[in-house]
Formats: sequence, C-alpha cells, structure tokens
Amino acid sequence: MLTMSTLKKSHAEFHHGDLQAALVTAGLRHVEKHGLNSLGLRQLALVTGVSPTAVYRHFADLEHLKAAVGKASRETLGKMMLDALKSAPANKTAKGAIARFLAIGGAYIDFGIKKSNLSEIAFICFDSPELEPDSPNPSELLMASLTELNEIGCLSDRNYKTAPTIAWSMVHGFAGLAAQGATGNSGETLASKRDVLMAVLKSLDIK
Repeated sequence: MLTMSTLKKSHAEFHHGDLQAALVTAGLRHVEKHGLNSLGLRQLALVTGVSPTAVYRHFADLEHLKAAVGKASRETLGKMMLDALKSAPANKTAKGAIARFLAIGGAYIDFGIKKSNLSEIAFICFDSPELEPDSPNPSELLMASLTELNEIGCLSDRNYKTAPTIAWSMVHGFAGLAAQGATGNSGETLASKRDVLMAVLKSLDIK
C-alpha cells in the first residue's frame, strides 16, 4: 500500500536527478513481485508518486521500460553469479576452474528458481532504443569461465565453440522447470540441480 511518507520519499529522491534509475528499480521490484504482465507506465507513475508525463520523459513507451527492467534483471543475475564466484575456490588449477564454472551455473539456476519473474523478462527481446551494456554481464561471465577452462586444458577448442549455447540451454531449461515445481520438492530439486550441473560438464567433456 502506498503511504504519504512513501510518496514524499520518492519525490525527494527524484528531485536529485535520478528519476530514470528510480523508475527502473521500482519496475524491477514490481515485476519480481507481480510478474511482467502487470507492469505499465501509468501504474509505475502511481507507485513512484510522479506524474505519467515524468515517466514518459524517460521511457517512450512500455517496450522501452520493459527493456530497461529486463536489463536490470540480467544485472541481478550477474551479481548473483559474481557472489557465487566469491565463494568458489580462487586457485588457478583445473579443479578450481571447474568449481568456478559450476558456481556460476548454480547461481543461474538459483536465479531462475528464486527470481522466476525476473528470469522471465531477462532474455526477452523488446523493441526499444539501444541500452547501455549490462554490468555485470552474465554472458561475459560465462564466456570468461569457459575461456579459462579452455586455456587451462579442461575444455577442447572444438567443444569451446558450442559450449555457451549448450551450457546456457541446460541450466536455463532446468531452472524453468524447477520454478514451475516440475522437479519435485526442495530436496529433490537440489539433488537434480547437482545432476544437471554434472551433466553440463559431461556434455562438454570438461575434465
């Protein structure tokens, strides 16, 4: 529920010149809670306590807003992948490289399950003006991990070419199924998550 204090806070923040970022953050939170189809420019104006005209100054239409929220969703995924890397071994060995690869794959699955509404919007192509590159960028983090595996000798040059699509498809597909409850209870899903990550290694002959 909106309160006067919420609106006052919003106005105070927006007068500092960061309205666009605030609108994207509000849109991100709204989509995470209510889903993509509930997002609208006028509804967002109401939530943030600004006029629809102010929103339209930053986003020409709903497609533009959704693209910006999609970008923010991918960056949320990127941050989860970076956090997972911080908890993974840092040693520059084959074992360490594989552990880091599994860590970012696990983070991707967790994102798809825990933030399924953001996962839904993250990879939709919207008809909008070109946005700044994602930061952090999940695709670049994946490629950096695969490149490390290739350079250290764990991933062949041949498999390196197809690895991004294969790895991404497998974890994305499983995450989508798990988010819909198709992989059983939490314990069963966790066990299947490990199996899927091991299957990614096997499919790419990473060893």
